[in-house]
Amino acid sequence: MTTTYTNLINQMTNDQMTKIYILKPGRHQFAPGEPAMHHNDNLTDKEARWYLKAYLHIKNLFTSSPAIKRALKKQSVQPSKISETQS
Repeated sequence: MTTTYTNLINQMTNDQMTKIYILKPGRHQFAPGEPAMHHNDNLTDKEARWYLKAYLHIKNLFTSSPAIKRALKKQSVQPSKISETQS
C-alpha cells in the first residue's frame, strides 16, 4: 500500500464527522511511560475504546458528547463522570 493510499484510507475511516471518540486539542499520553503521541489524526475509535477500557483515567482527555456518553455507557462506564467542559 502506498503512503498516499494509506493516508486516504485513514482519512475515510477516521473522519472527524463520524468519529465517536474525539480527543481534546494537542497530543496525549494514555499509558504510563508512553510518549504523548495520541491525537485525533492517528487515533481510531477502535483504538480509543481499547485504551479507555485499559486506562479509564484518560476519559477526561476526550471531549464530551452524547455519542461518547452512549459509547462509554455500553462499556459500563458511568457517563456522568465525564467532564462536561471542552478545553
